Amino acid sequence: MRRAAAAAALLFAAAGAFGQEFRGTTWLMSKDQVMATENLRAVSESSQKGQQQVVYQTYVDGFPVTLTYLLENNALLSASYTFRRDVDRRAWVAMMQDLTQKYGAAAFELDNLAGWRLQKTEIALAHLKDGTTQLAYWEKSYFARINHLSEASP
Repeated sequence: MRRAAAAAALLFAAAGAFGQEFRGTTWLMSKDQVMATENLRAVSESSQKGQQQVVYQTYVDGFPVTLTYLLENNALLSASYTFRRDVDRRAWVAMMQDLTQKYGAAAFELDNLAGWRLQKTEIALAHLKDGTTQLAYWEKSYFARINHLSEASP
C-alpha cells in the first residue's frame, strides 16, 4: 500500500513539473486526455491528414467564446479562443489584463496584436478588423515549425 501511495505521489509530482499550458492541459496530451479536462460537450470533432480538431462553445470571463484544440498525430500542439463580435474590444481588454497578470508584460505589443514568449508556449492576442478577438497558444517547437523558424526563442 505504501509503495502504491509513493508511486502515485511521484506520478502527480512529475505531472505537475510539466505545468499546465492551457485550461488544465499540457502540450502533447492525447485527444482523450484533452477532452477529459473539459467539463463540456464538444460541438465538433474533425480529423484530416494527421490533424485533429476539437471545438467547444463556452464562456470565458463572461464572454461567449469558441474554444478550439488542435492536435497532430494525437498530440496537443495548439489551442485558441475566438471571441466574435468584440467590436467594443471588451474581450480584448479582459484577455490582455489576464495575460499580463499571469505572464507579465507582453514581449511585443501593437494596437491590435500582442505576444508572449514563454518557456514552452507562444501566445498571441489579436483584434481583427471584423471585430473578432483571437487568443492563440502554441507549443513552442510547433510554432517554430509552422512559421518556418529554425527555433522559437524564449
